[in-house]
Amino acid sequence: MSHKKLDKYISNIRPGVITGAADNDPAGISTYSIAGSQFGFSQNWIMLISIPMLIAVQGTVARIGVITKKGLSEIIHNQYGQIVAIAILLILVICNIFTIGADMLATSASINMLFTGTTNYTYIIVIPLFLFFVYIIIFKDYQKIAKYMFWGSLAFLSYFITVIIVHPNLLSIMKGTFIPDIKSFFYNKTYALTATGILGTTISPYLLFWQQEEEIEEKRPFNFLRKERKSLAFGFIFSQIITIFIMTAAGATLYKEHINILSSKYPAITTASVLQPLAGKFASQLFSIGIISAGLIAIPVLAISTSYAFTELTKHRGFLSAKFKDTKLFYYIIIVSLFSGIIFSVFKVSPIGALYYSQVLDGILAPIIVIFIILIANNTHIMGKNKNNLFDNIFSILSVIIMIGASLLIFL
Repeated sequence: MSHKKLDKYISNIRPGVITGAADNDPAGISTYSIAGSQFGFSQNWIMLISIPMLIAVQGTVARIGVITKKGLSEIIHNQYGQIVAIAILLILVICNIFTIGADMLATSASINMLFTGTTNYTYIIVIPLFLFFVYIIIFKDYQKIAKYMFWGSLAFLSYFITVIIVHPNLLSIMKGTFIPDIKSFFYNKTYALTATGILGTTISPYLLFWQQEEEIEEKRPFNFLRKERKSLAFGFIFSQIITIFIMTAAGATLYKEHINILSSKYPAITTASVLQPLAGKFASQLFSIGIISAGLIAIPVLAISTSYAFTELTKHRGFLSAKFKDTKLFYYIIIVSLFSGIIFSVFKVSPIGALYYSQVLDGILAPIIVIFIILIANNTHIMGKNKNNLFDNIFSILSVIIMIGASLLIFL
């Protein structure tokens, strides 16, 4: 393959890979680790069935972006009114700010763990991390940011190596991945709560806004729609396979030793700090590298998606490809969003709990946004002949039903 063809291929798959990588943010990794520590491999099947749902929902918002050249907030505002658009924006901001703060702490803790073997300086490392993100977002153009996110996603392969190191039982993995534990899903509240968190971090509100705007930033032509599903599917399948590796690594170590990292008995800031005495220093370091890479990709996406959604409702819509002086409001909102990490560190919020419950919140609120996406994607006046196909409708609707069902089971 020539250099030119390789660049074109990477450009085609990059949005899906970046979104898939951002989907496995530190909050997601912690949620998957908690699932593994609580239930072993028995929730792996959720990741398997979520692949077509993720492809359908994210593929739908990507197509909406290519066709309309408008952001999700703007379309919701135009079609359903200002009150609905503001309500959706508030949902997104609450989820994003909470997740950014938790992700900043988890990334700082992993940097600390990797270089010092402890988590003593976590709340200090947040400050230079904040300054780093502000610098790259304001002073680097979109293409450079996208390239760094794409190549950074390769660090997730560290979880594959971690699984090899911990030697899990292959038969148990196959059973947990391909045989759904329906009984626990309906009759175990903790199982349903964790399943909601898993779904919330898989189909995340912020990724819906990010994916649509990313297609606009990439300046996708209409004729690219035929390739869109393949390019996105590659990234999402990669993302979900990595997720199964994460849950498997936690299940083979933490669950085996009866360690639930969410409990007060193990108030660890990162899974890696608990993993070290069980699987060795190298496995702990690999796990930390994965979380750091996840944070470096996901935190900017979270902050940028928040700003996209906000500025779409104003006359000051911004883009990463624009200079700071031309779209100051866009960048100011990004900076304020990132600052939440420092606020979390000041109050010394427990990262592992914040990470987990932020994803449960996402799982409760995400289906509300997906419902509007389905309505928009099936509106002929907006999409013309590019309305949702049967695959997208079936699995998008299924994702709504499952997420709402899991949320209701928690309360019932």
